[in-house]
Amino acid sequence: MTYQKTLVATAITLVMAGTPFTVLADTQELEQLKRQLGTLLDRVEQLEAQARDAEARADAAEARSGSVSTSSPAISSGNDKIRVSVSGHVNRAMLVVDDGEETELYHVDNDSSSTRLRVIGEGDVSPELTVGTAIEVQLESNSSFAVSQDDESPSGDTISDRRLEVYFDHERLGKLWVGKGWTASDNSSEMDLSGTALVGYSSTADIAGGIKFRDDAGDLSDSTVGDSFINLDGLGRADRLRYDTPSFGGAKLAVSAVEDSAWDAALSYSADYRYGSLAAAVAYSDQESNDGQVNGSASFLHTSGVSLTVAAGERDAGEQDPNFVYGKLGYQNQWFSAGNTAMSVDYHVANHAEFRSDKARSVGVQLVQNVDDWATELYVGYRNYDLERADESLDDVDALIAGARLKF
Repeated sequence: MTYQKTLVATAITLVMAGTPFTVLADTQELEQLKRQLGTLLDRVEQLEAQARDAEARADAAEARSGSVSTSSPAISSGNDKIRVSVSGHVNRAMLVVDDGEETELYHVDNDSSSTRLRVIGEGDVSPELTVGTAIEVQLESNSSFAVSQDDESPSGDTISDRRLEVYFDHERLGKLWVGKGWTASDNSSEMDLSGTALVGYSSTADIAGGIKFRDDAGDLSDSTVGDSFINLDGLGRADRLRYDTPSFGGAKLAVSAVEDSAWDAALSYSADYRYGSLAAAVAYSDQESNDGQVNGSASFLHTSGVSLTVAAGERDAGEQDPNFVYGKLGYQNQWFSAGNTAMSVDYHVANHAEFRSDKARSVGVQLVQNVDDWATELYVGYRNYDLERADESLDDVDALIAGARLKF
């Protein structure tokens, strides 16, 4: 429409140029000419507005037909009462293992935080009550817990369900969960504020769980790292009915009735203090396969960046009674503008995990560099696994892992 304004201005100029000076001097005629010019310009503005509206309607029609992209949200719910969010991460790494006889390189998905995809749907029933649903699947190719000297590329299910549940979250009455997901005792051995849990935490077997120990003759045994290094972390994820109380001063109680006649309860606590942050949990679980299990963990992060993490647990399983103790000392700081840098050393002792005489020890060193602008964590970790067993001499296993986790 700009050309129309130009035409109007040109027309007025010609009229003025062809009008005798004596006529222009006439005040009435000059005022009338100004009014006519204003009317013409107003009409041009109306035509431009109509053109913009027509263009917007055309763009909207094309968007509905799918022919062009728009600024509408990429994810929308099929029900306008429910808001939907999609998130997850990819976690890939290279793992180098020396079993005392051979050194192998594996391309793995880090089982400490496996690659996954989740969809969360939530709706507000009232100002206090939210109803929600969660679908979360794990997509692991070459899990670091599964690769071994016998199989560098294990097949099997690379897609498995982690969460398939609905929940009802009330501000004053607590939260009720129904379906597959975290039991009350899950994660109770894994409170960790060090910033390095991605590459080393109380479940020390995650980065090399499928690796087999070799005997003194150099032959592979049937015992793996995952068989011997345990952290007794409650009942894990399962089909259950779970209830969490509201938080009272940072403390929360959770109980769940789990499939196969199992049940558990956990008390957790988290708070920020003047000198740092604390996270802790203690749990009891009961299954048909044992007479009960007690486990827990605590982690304190000082404002200086120094952190201390401890965990322990024991299962009453007759004569065997497996148990473990874990400790970690960490430090984190933002030395680089990219993001937080965290480092730590840890020590893990697990007894009677596979056989009564077993005593397993592990020492590890970890480093994690956050790159905030990429939503990425770069990490490297080293761990030594030592298994002592009566009447059998087994070589140590050394594992070095390096990789990246990118969240979306």
